[in-house]
Amino acid sequence: MKLRISFSILVLLLVCLFISFGNVRRVPAKSGCTNANLRGSYGIHATGTTPAGPLAIVGLISYDGAGSLTGTLFIRRTGSTTTEIVPLAGGTYTVHPDCTVSDTFGNAQHLSVIVDGGRGYVILNTTEGAPVVVSGEARKQFSEDRDRD
Repeated sequence: MKLRISFSILVLLLVCLFISFGNVRRVPAKSGCTNANLRGSYGIHATGTTPAGPLAIVGLISYDGAGSLTGTLFIRRTGSTTTEIVPLAGGTYTVHPDCTVSDTFGNAQHLSVIVDGGRGYVILNTTEGAPVVVSGEARKQFSEDRDRD
């Protein structure tokens, strides 16, 4: 009889534990971000792989706070003796209320997440059908005061 009561208590405790973990309050992502949260110049560093092999990217991307971006990327590929310079003109971006960002420049699409109060972001290439995996980070080049000049 004692064993049966102990087993029942154990089962009851496990059920309570399962229910409490199943109802863990999830903190929602920050909301209220707009295109204005990305304004100014950001230095970017990204790495990844392509069918031709690994690559590394550094560059500068400037956001106008209204959905347009420009910049220059410097790309070095494995086996290459030169650095490819890729100007970014006519790029667009959209900052979503949860502080994620969708952008397009050239033939590439990306998904980013704004971090550190807008002083940086993390980025992932999401171009449909592209056989590449590229991700990276960007940091604000200048302080807020310099960006407003």
